[in-house]
Amino acid sequence: MQYRPGKESDFDHLETFVWQAIFPAFDVPGLSEDQRAENDQLVAEARNEAIASLHRSDRLVLTAWDHRRRSLVGYLILSWGTGSYSELVRLIVKRGAWGVGVGRELLMKGLEQVSERQSVVLAIRPYNQRAIAFFTKHGFVDSGEAAGDARGTDRILMIREAGLGTGDGASVAVEADPPEDDFPTEADEPYFEALPDYRLATEELSEPVFDAEHSSLDREQFTELEDFIARAKAQKARQAEGTPEKKTTARTARPTPTTRHPEIELEIDYGEASAPREKTITEPTGFSFAFDPENAAPASPPDEEPPTTEGGGAQEPTEETLELKDIPPEITVAELREELEDRLGDRLTAFFGADALPDYLNLYRNDDNFHRIRDVSLTALSTWLNAHPRNARSARRRRGVLADLTEYFMVETGAGLHDNLFPQRLLRYQGRDWREIDLFRLVMAYLDLDIDAESVYTDFVAMPARILKNATASYLRAGRDERVFFIFDQSLFGNGKQGFALTDSALYWKNVLQPPGAATYTTVRRVDVHGDHLMIDGQYFDAGRRLNLRVALLLDKLRGMDLSD
Repeated sequence: MQYRPGKESDFDHLETFVWQAIFPAFDVPGLSEDQRAENDQLVAEARNEAIASLHRSDRLVLTAWDHRRRSLVGYLILSWGTGSYSELVRLIVKRGAWGVGVGRELLMKGLEQVSERQSVVLAIRPYNQRAIAFFTKHGFVDSGEAAGDARGTDRILMIREAGLGTGDGASVAVEADPPEDDFPTEADEPYFEALPDYRLATEELSEPVFDAEHSSLDREQFTELEDFIARAKAQKARQAEGTPEKKTTARTARPTPTTRHPEIELEIDYGEASAPREKTITEPTGFSFAFDPENAAPASPPDEEPPTTEGGGAQEPTEETLELKDIPPEITVAELREELEDRLGDRLTAFFGADALPDYLNLYRNDDNFHRIRDVSLTALSTWLNAHPRNARSARRRRGVLADLTEYFMVETGAGLHDNLFPQRLLRYQGRDWREIDLFRLVMAYLDLDIDAESVYTDFVAMPARILKNATASYLRAGRDERVFFIFDQSLFGNGKQGFALTDSALYWKNVLQPPGAATYTTVRRVDVHGDHLMIDGQYFDAGRRLNLRVALLLDKLRGMDLSD
């Protein structure tokens, strides 16, 4: 997680982010119309407020940024005051990041920027019990005064007195820890007292006994403990130097050898010049060595017959040969071209049917421009694969290049056969790192939904509440940490009960007389066009012929999504 000053690009689609973050805490029964309108206004003005705060010298904007998913996790807006008070204007954290310390870290980093002589105030909705418990935990108290606005909606005015600092000692214990608070609490802190001399061993351990990053000690306590251990070791070393231990010679330290046959006297060579002793055996040992003293070659056991062949003769000894492990064969351009053609034929059949396949294959054989692009790409891929180990990374690169060539042929080379069904701007996303791609823009580019804007909802505050409620009840079962990109209402009467929606993780849909369906991008196995509809892993999907093909191409693209390093 990265904590840094905010910038304008952090707050794209902030309205959706805020709506998904506040909905569970603010959706409580018994709210008045004014309170609901206030919540709607908070969502609608969220981005304007954040952008305006970035350009004000009296405000601090901090963000928590997930650098792996390249998405906003939380943000804080603090207004510096010129007098005795500064104001915490906003602190909002993504629902999926509750309880992991993001809110606390943003708050502490914001408070570090406030003068020690200033108190910090905030106005909070009285029904937002989760937030009240969180701020109480971190040193804010109810001032007993009410704060409101021009609409007359009351809020609780909480204050954090000057001089509390930002360490763990600034926390105030509460009767019950709210679910989002971090462990350990103040009650769980260890009890410290003067440490006696336990005569610690002076040997150095291979691994550190104490890990500062995972300890509940603060830096001062940790330094004090380190100093104590250093003093104890030094004292122990001085004691050892004052009373040196007696060292025994190598001769006296020799161990007495043990044997399972005490009747056999053993002679041990310690490497010293001494007269050889005579070996004596007090009694017969009861065994004999299985080799001829005059012939040092090993002999067969006395009762074992030599191996024979099927004809009765003695079997000739065979030499055992050592075999090296197989070296993987070189991956050639011809092999990759054959794999590309198999993939291309499969996807063209799946998208346009077997009847249209000959026309596309004829175009493939005769288009010189595509041949040049194909040969350059496959030659570079072959060189790279042969220079790197055959592992998961190589497999991903191989699949990615072949998928991009297949997509290029379908979008650009075959455009005349399908009447420019796929916009050319899709090719801008080829060969790019997934961590640098704005997934929302990619989805909208592939589906090209501008022509159906009247039934596509991306603003979940402005859209009719009835449609949103029906969609979530009928088919949109997104996880709490999923970001919903849009809802496409395809119901006959515009009630939101049929249609489809895309999030940053999955596709959800509901067709007439069909059960609701869902498909997670990275686990989709097969997408095929069947007549006037799609089959997505055996599930029926229909959004209209042209849109069906765009959805199929989008899913093919998202199947290769890789956010790993």
